[in-house]
Amino acid sequence: MTPLALEGVTYRYPASAAPALADVSLDVRRGEVVGVIGTIGAGASTLLLVAAWLAPRVLGGELAGTVHRDGRSALLLPTPWTQLSGMAFTVWDEVAFGPANLGWPRERISGSVDRALTLVDAGDLSARDPATLSGGELQRVILAGLLAMEPDLLLLDEPTAELDPAGAQLLWQLVRRLATEGTTVVAATSDLDALHAADRVVWLARARVRADGPTREVLGDPALWEDDGPGSTAIAGVWRRAQLSGPLPLTVADAVARVP
Repeated sequence: MTPLALEGVTYRYPASAAPALADVSLDVRRGEVVGVIGTIGAGASTLLLVAAWLAPRVLGGELAGTVHRDGRSALLLPTPWTQLSGMAFTVWDEVAFGPANLGWPRERISGSVDRALTLVDAGDLSARDPATLSGGELQRVILAGLLAMEPDLLLLDEPTAELDPAGAQLLWQLVRRLATEGTTVVAATSDLDALHAADRVVWLARARVRADGPTREVLGDPALWEDDGPGSTAIAGVWRRAQLSGPLPLTVADAVARVP
């Protein structure tokens, strides 16, 4: 079964005349990593809320079209403090909160929590009070809580917003590892340099899908620099500003290979 499929989806927030998503169709395969990009207001975060069934079930509004999801999903928001349970006094208990609510036996919960904390490199935080964590530490702990529930579909909204560069690199490495294990990942991100971790990229512009294809193909499109585009990688921007010829290189290695 397809982990996530949207067919002709249009969604409007309550009291909003303009749609936040307009006739969006998307089919995501098992074990695929899909990056979603766009300028502010393009609809990337909304797409994740619709995929998580939070819009309109929790947020209200109007939804037209079809959203199909197979298996368990989990959504990471860019503001990790809003996802704390408020019921735990240690990180370990916070990560265990989701699996416990699924009714799992104690042994399964314990193993899943320990594995999730290890995956996000937060094992040393297990005895800490979540309220004392930094933004980056908390983002890793919330992600661990989602992973502990063993989701089939992982939805990430700006997952590196609170992380330093080293933490961000580790997160994208983890995303690739999860994909090889069969987890499907859809990530809305403005960290375009990290999208080498994605198998494909969906570019949203003005609530619609402007492009959907292999990562290098979409990020190499000069149209990304138009008024409604988010731009591309840092090295592509340097190449473009220097007015150098040929296709835009996406990485430093690409650029070096092009230099005579």
